Amino acid sequence: MGIYRFVLAALVVLFHFGGLGWIVGRMAVFAFYSVSGFLIFQVLDRVYLNEPRGSWRFLFNRFVRLAPLYLAYTVLTLLMVRLLGPALYMNPGGGSAILAGMDRSTLDLLFNGTTLAPRLAIDGFMPVLVFEPLLIPQGWSIGVEASFYLLAPLVVLSTRRRTWGMAIWIAAGVAAFVWGVRVAGADLERFQILVYKNAFASVVAFFVGGLFYYLRRQWGQPLPFLLVLVLVAAWVGTVAVPALDLSEGMRSARSFTEYLWLTVLVAGLVALTKVERLRALDVAGGNLCYGVYLNHFLVAGLLLSTGAGRYLGSPGTLAFGVAVLAGSVAMAGLTYLLVERPFDRVRARVRGDVVPQTAPSRRQKTWRPQAAIVAGAAILALFAHPAGLAVGYVNRPPAADLAPSPVFNVRWREGVTDGDRARFETELGLIESRREPIELGKQLTDRQLRTWKYRLLAPTQDRVRAILRHEAVEDTAGIDREHLVIQ
Repeated sequence: MGIYRFVLAALVVLFHFGGLGWIVGRMAVFAFYSVSGFLIFQVLDRVYLNEPRGSWRFLFNRFVRLAPLYLAYTVLTLLMVRLLGPALYMNPGGGSAILAGMDRSTLDLLFNGTTLAPRLAIDGFMPVLVFEPLLIPQGWSIGVEASFYLLAPLVVLSTRRRTWGMAIWIAAGVAAFVWGVRVAGADLERFQILVYKNAFASVVAFFVGGLFYYLRRQWGQPLPFLLVLVLVAAWVGTVAVPALDLSEGMRSARSFTEYLWLTVLVAGLVALTKVERLRALDVAGGNLCYGVYLNHFLVAGLLLSTGAGRYLGSPGTLAFGVAVLAGSVAMAGLTYLLVERPFDRVRARVRGDVVPQTAPSRRQKTWRPQAAIVAGAAILALFAHPAGLAVGYVNRPPAADLAPSPVFNVRWREGVTDGDRARFETELGLIESRREPIELGKQLTDRQLRTWKYRLLAPTQDRVRAILRHEAVEDTAGIDREHLVIQ
């Protein structure tokens, strides 16, 4: 699964710095959760839970796997920020800061980064556990996964002999997800905290990954690599190419759920695939993916400090994102040799001399297992839209039936291309886009050329707020900023 994990890490990089759409990074993170669930259930079942102290050895092994590299990049990012200054981590195009909150003291930043800054709260009877590290912003998901690891031994112990028990855990995860959606309502900022970044609401993806392990334990790996490669490529295209958008377009719990359903399904098919000829590439991808995931904000800052933005464009352009990805891969290879590989020997000692039981291969020459799995996956994929509709109904506020807003103006920032603008319009729910009529012989200023008139679908306060805070929006007219109302 190393190649697949590397693809997910690359998508996260291109989401942050390459201009890919809002759904890309979110689905990559949840795919990581499913893959993690599969791998953690596997190692607990086959290695650690066969002896009394196995759970503690498992947790220590996970700490040795994640902490050294995370701490190394935390310190490196802090050094970069302090030595090279604000010009390094501010978007030179005038957009949002690449790193926020860097005005804190060095000690405060170090404490925030090394502890992952957990925050536990209750919102509308919904438990919320989120992490907010500033130096490695994407490190919040590392904290979420760590919380899954604390729960994993209990889940595996209760299901490894009675796998039907996974239905109970998954049902509890689905209930938490749906309740988070219900409490968040149409407010996308609350959805971000209550569902997307909330360990309680996102654990269902981890549980489903564990279910995939039990299916593989039963069925082996009957799917051919080429078939699943095509399916993964189709999934990447679906989340990354705006023209292939399967949702209703706007950011919403409904579209999030539709993509999430397909994403965990693809992760399951990857788990049932055997990689043989590309084994070396698969191992290399697995070795690099964690470093790429952790270091790309650091690499982006270093690129900006060299003035590369003058040639590659600002963060958010594909050229800049590809350059960050290339630098991240190179840096990940270096830190794997210097940091991760030495600690692999420590992990081997923690793991002990246990020889894991070989997973069944089921290599019989018959098309039936493959056909049954693919047919089942195709049938499940048909549920993506109904699942999205159901969740959309759960969080549907009365304001969803509001008529479109009055006309208002949006001035986009310099450098926003027509393609970017069309994508942002879809994401934000902006309709009836048009410029002011151009009089014959009249030359418009640059600001006028970047100003468009719109109406907003279902003009709730959270959707108005999303427009005002969008990084590509320079200014607006016709919006009451205090009351978040379009006049």
